[in-house]
Amino acid sequence: MNTPGTSAKLRIIIAGVAAGVLLLTGCSSGSDDSSATAAAAEVVESTPLVEPTDAAESETEAPIEPAVVANPLPVFSSTTLDGQAVTQADFEGKPTIMWFWAPWCSVCRGEAPTLAKVADQLDGNVDVVGVAALGSVDEMKTFVSDTGIENFSQLADPDAQVWGVFGVASQPAFAFISADGSIEVVQGSIDEDAILERAATLS
Repeated sequence: MNTPGTSAKLRIIIAGVAAGVLLLTGCSSGSDDSSATAAAAEVVESTPLVEPTDAAESETEAPIEPAVVANPLPVFSSTTLDGQAVTQADFEGKPTIMWFWAPWCSVCRGEAPTLAKVADQLDGNVDVVGVAALGSVDEMKTFVSDTGIENFSQLADPDAQVWGVFGVASQPAFAFISADGSIEVVQGSIDEDAILERAATLS
């Protein structure tokens, strides 16, 4: 896995700034959304970095806009759901897809089987790692068991610190990490074909 030993300033360049402001939509714990696997070029749903409330949520359509994070990998530390320590050093030199999710997010729940399938297809050539936030470890473990995503690693990030390092403000989201340490962050759902297409460019 990959990065120099020194930390580097995280820079996020939102590709869509010149075209307009990226709008996010609501993902609540009480609604299922079949658009969780919408193509990257299509309308997607994502959630602000807050717990769901009983208040009415407005829905706004927005295209996925990628952001580029400067080399090298930002410094972070976390643990897996089973308590194993993890840092950015574990990703140095290794193509990796990070999937950012929350245990109460219905869109994430609908997307989870796709990530399990992708992890099987990539078979370790590109690592798939979930990064769960905004919930308790017990809730995260229940989500993993319920959705059948035990076949790839899951980081516990209850306070969304790792999310913040990668500039992720809502879920679901992805960070595509190349072997050279470059990162592309995509906010919103992506379908299986689009994930695999991006994965092929990471080596």
